[in-house]
Amino acid sequence: MDYAEVNTIRDQFQAGLWPQFLQMVSINGLRGWTGQAVEFNFPVVAIVGENGSGKSTLLKAATCVYNQENKDKKFYPSAFFVDTHWDAIKGVTLTYRVKRGHNIDTFRVSKPTKRWRDPENPPKRNVYLLDISRTLPLDASAGYAKIARSAAAEIESDEINDEFRQRLSHVLGRTYQKARFATSDVDARRQIGVLQREWGEVSQFHQGAGEDATLDLFRILQNVPNNALLVIDEVEASLHPRAQRRLTRFLLWLSRQRRVQIILSTHSPYVLEELPQEARVLLLPGPQGLSVVYGASPEFAMSRLDDEVHPDAHVFVEDRNAEIWLREILASSPETSELLHRIEINPVGPANVVGMLGSLGKAGKLPYKSLAITDGDHPYQDCQKLPGDLAPERVVFNALKAIGWSNLPDRFGIGAGSLFTALEDALLEPDHHKWPTLVGNQVAKSATSVWEILCTEWSRSCLDKNVRQDIASAIIAAIQ
Repeated sequence: MDYAEVNTIRDQFQAGLWPQFLQMVSINGLRGWTGQAVEFNFPVVAIVGENGSGKSTLLKAATCVYNQENKDKKFYPSAFFVDTHWDAIKGVTLTYRVKRGHNIDTFRVSKPTKRWRDPENPPKRNVYLLDISRTLPLDASAGYAKIARSAAAEIESDEINDEFRQRLSHVLGRTYQKARFATSDVDARRQIGVLQREWGEVSQFHQGAGEDATLDLFRILQNVPNNALLVIDEVEASLHPRAQRRLTRFLLWLSRQRRVQIILSTHSPYVLEELPQEARVLLLPGPQGLSVVYGASPEFAMSRLDDEVHPDAHVFVEDRNAEIWLREILASSPETSELLHRIEINPVGPANVVGMLGSLGKAGKLPYKSLAITDGDHPYQDCQKLPGDLAPERVVFNALKAIGWSNLPDRFGIGAGSLFTALEDALLEPDHHKWPTLVGNQVAKSATSVWEILCTEWSRSCLDKNVRQDIASAIIAAIQ
């Protein structure tokens, strides 16, 4: 993640520098949506969820509240959500909260029975929707095969400007001397993208799928005006992981430069890892309908239940350190260690995400049995908590220090003097999250390895068996 870029955008957004902003979309009566609302709390937001969870429905609905300067470019729900022999679209309400300058207004688009009803005096804004059809290869698109066979000359050429060409080169990891769109003498309505590399030019008929789709994307992005709304379905399509990361960083830059709001859907952890917590929205289907989860970790947001693994319950914790500590707590007794074969422990993100999942699980809104366990310093009503009232690192380090770092030299395999110095020095760092890394740097071990050793020894020497049993009992209750 480009933390400097993200922090700059966060500061500017909180200062109100995005004068046009779609703050909320609520959908009722459409494709499994029953009134759930999605809040957009950052200028670039990624929507993630399983196939069929409602991502595309949300993206299309987001475009329909605005009028455009060119009325021919307006997006209508009647074009997206069509009545068919099998689908009767009625009883639908789309509700929007829109910021315009200092004003915040609510608008509604509805279809009670047969006709869609637009709001009076809808807001105006330039809106761009890039759906998955943009990734269709050029030679498979209608009308282009004739150009490939018959074109004899160019009658016009439009170049991507130097700044966007250079950024295209960076995203795809290749140097392009030119990037342009040529109009042939066969069909003036259809342009062909052409990229020039060190050995010559190659058209979209022969470019790789990633080059083809990204070149088309950059042509559109180059012309997106200030304060527009840009909606992109499956932003990572046809791109390898490094290109996905670079494209996401480019979109953050574009959003900041032009105050553009960007809503995208993704199935990629690489895209999510480039965005801050408030920019990630997970659509989670369950037995009682769709739930909207904000700020989930990329790992949890992208997780899928394997067809061959069927845990009796999912246990949600904040991060990897909490997961390791919980495993060691349960493994410290033969009776409770059996539970490790029956559960899947998922680090899902900050305490508020764990708390939200705890509430959803308690209400029966998740598609599986679950238990949420927060760190001791972040208790939530519907959650169990890990031992102590402090962060896990503080509980473990301080307790082991109180017993003289007992048995740790043997577990680390190094002399007591060097090890104790490393441990004591780490405690001087105000940020407890850094303690395992600081120790690891001194003893030539990874932060994960250090934390595992400390948690194992803490569980053997410091853990109250009643505390362990309380956690085990909560897991057993969740399983039953």
